[in-house]
Amino acid sequence: MISKIKQILEGYFSWFRYYLSKSYKEEIKTEAERRIKICESCEYFWKPARNCMLCGCFMNAKVKMHFDLDNDGKSINGCLERKW
Repeated sequence: MISKIKQILEGYFSWFRYYLSKSYKEEIKTEAERRIKICESCEYFWKPARNCMLCGCFMNAKVKMHFDLDNDGKSINGCLERKW
């Protein structure tokens, strides 16, 4: 429960930062473009709805979210296949 609240608060903070900081906005945009290209080439990406068949997420939104990274630089709780 605490981790969910933390994730929600981090999400709100990220959106405030996104709208107030041009450099942060560019950083997020660049990373989102990299992630969506990976998703579009994935066998689990369903093009008509632009969502992932594994997690069910709408990928145009998920690729813009902040995820902590592990030691390999892959997102934790981001891509279930660990592709980004």
